[in-house]
Amino acid sequence: MSTPLNHSVAVMGLPLANVTASEAVEQIEELILSGGTHQVATANLDFWLNSLRDVHLHRIIAGCSLVLPDGMPLVWISKLLGNPLKERIAGVDMVPMLAELSARKGYGIYLLGGRPGVGERAANLLKEMYPGVNIVGHHAPPLVDLERMDHGDTLERIRQAKPDILMVAFGNPKQEKWIRMHAKRLGVPVSIGIGGSMDMLVGDVHRAPVWMQRSGLEWLGRCLQEPKRLMPRYWRNFSGLALRLPLAILASFLQRPQSAPSDITRSGDVGMVHLHLSGNLEGSTAHVLDRTVNSCIAGGQLLVLHLSGLRYASPEGLGALMCARQRLLATGLSLTLASVPARMKLLFSAWCLEPLFDEFKIEREQFVRENKAARAVTFATLVGKDAVSVKIKT
Repeated sequence: MSTPLNHSVAVMGLPLANVTASEAVEQIEELILSGGTHQVATANLDFWLNSLRDVHLHRIIAGCSLVLPDGMPLVWISKLLGNPLKERIAGVDMVPMLAELSARKGYGIYLLGGRPGVGERAANLLKEMYPGVNIVGHHAPPLVDLERMDHGDTLERIRQAKPDILMVAFGNPKQEKWIRMHAKRLGVPVSIGIGGSMDMLVGDVHRAPVWMQRSGLEWLGRCLQEPKRLMPRYWRNFSGLALRLPLAILASFLQRPQSAPSDITRSGDVGMVHLHLSGNLEGSTAHVLDRTVNSCIAGGQLLVLHLSGLRYASPEGLGALMCARQRLLATGLSLTLASVPARMKLLFSAWCLEPLFDEFKIEREQFVRENKAARAVTFATLVGKDAVSVKIKT
């Protein structure tokens, strides 16, 4: 089960945490202590473009308990869209910071992935840098596709080590899919994808100079080191962004924030809660979503958001919406959007949110319980002329 943390900012379909690096470490510790299993992603522009081409990956990232902005272009985009992120948080910086947390608090860390020998070297280096760090194991499976991996051996090694933090260095999207595939079986409190961070940590790949990191040009420094491998990737990423960003900015510009207070009303039926949002969806309305989600989780109810009166949605407001979706899905429930106006549909499409939400149109407002043995609920709601019946397992 996920724990509610500070709300994210929706940036081109990614729910990016608006935190500093030290705040990110604090939130990861909160996840460790909260119970359950949690996935943390460090997303950059390549993650974003991969997620647009792979809906499964997109939903995995959107379902993470914490998504950190590991890429200056994403920080710049957040400024253009009106809700600037505090800073870029690089995965390679999170590894030593979490090692320092382990040295202070005793949390066990397991290093998974990388080339043969890199994990062992990284573990030894972290022990030198942070005396007392609790590295409980490391393993580098053969570099093969996800479908051809020997999952059983790897899972058994991790189970025996019983880490609190699992760092997976398979690269995106393999690491995100592997973590989601095995999170429940492993029972590790926090699993985080770290990509090529161990290679940088041990010095096999050199980071760009500090001035490049601070100015957002670290990608250029890496490209100069590995032009054959990285030049095509960066060209693809920036080309994809150039095609999609103008529409995202235009969709944001077409919105008109309402000066009147937002109106939020709630009603309930058997197995479901209806929330009607009118006016603006901003960070200030997030507490209403939080309370409603808490109620739905406590009562095992589905949530339907009616958006016919919605006129404006900020990146922070949509980040709260994505957080609500993630928390409900983590408990086996769902969030569905109803009667979405055309302006909002354009915004959801331009901001790459459309694949994450389902809008439904049904004929009449009622719920009919049937097939009690299968515990299925058939529901219908009056939202227009077009009718469709939806059945949900409870």
